[in-house]
Amino acid sequence: MTDAPPPFNSHDTDPAGPTSDPLALLATETELTGLDFTGLDLRPALSRNQHPRTFTRCTFTEANLRGAQLAETVFTDCTATAANFTGALLDQVRWQGGSAAGANFTDADCTDLTCDGADLANTKWAGALLTDATFAGCRMIGARLTGHRGLGLNLTRCNLAVANLNGLSLRGSHLVGIRFTEADLGGADFRDTTLEDCRLAEANLRAADFTGADLRDADLGELTIATAAQFRGAVISPSQAAQICAALGLNVID
Repeated sequence: MTDAPPPFNSHDTDPAGPTSDPLALLATETELTGLDFTGLDLRPALSRNQHPRTFTRCTFTEANLRGAQLAETVFTDCTATAANFTGALLDQVRWQGGSAAGANFTDADCTDLTCDGADLANTKWAGALLTDATFAGCRMIGARLTGHRGLGLNLTRCNLAVANLNGLSLRGSHLVGIRFTEADLGGADFRDTTLEDCRLAEANLRAADFTGADLRDADLGELTIATAAQFRGAVISPSQAAQICAALGLNVID
């Protein structure tokens, strides 16, 4: 008796496992971890599924997210160095840790954006809508916030050294722990603002308005006659007043 022929599919391989293509996963999944989108154009994949996503430890270095719909997305410990978010919808986005150093947020809608402990050095925000946006504990050295739109920008414990904040409006804000060292604050509006534990030493304050600002707990750097004039209308401490008097050659005796 001859042996029966083997089944037709006896040499079939196992079904393919889940795809590892990051763009395919982006188009179908909403919770993504450890994916590398370096240099990719993510717009087509994002347009297929516009539900809010959660990215954890993903890499977006030099990725194209121009005009992307990312409302309510959460980024945790992600890297987006030099990524392009120009014109993107980032309404209610939460960015926790990680880095977006050198990223471009020009004209993006960043209403109610929250960035906590992120590296945002040398980022660009011209024309961005930053209504009620919050930056807490962020490294923002060299960031360009000049020309942004919207009111209610909140800054806490951020390093804005050498940043460009020309014409920025922070009127009525309570700023805590902000480092403005060597920043361009020309024409900035600090009216009625409280600056607590903030450093303004060596900043460009040309035409900045400090009317009603409380500077008693701020580090104003060396107070000369010229620099003191830039804080006209502000509230200062007795020790700061003594520095100004010393610059004028006056002796203050209790």
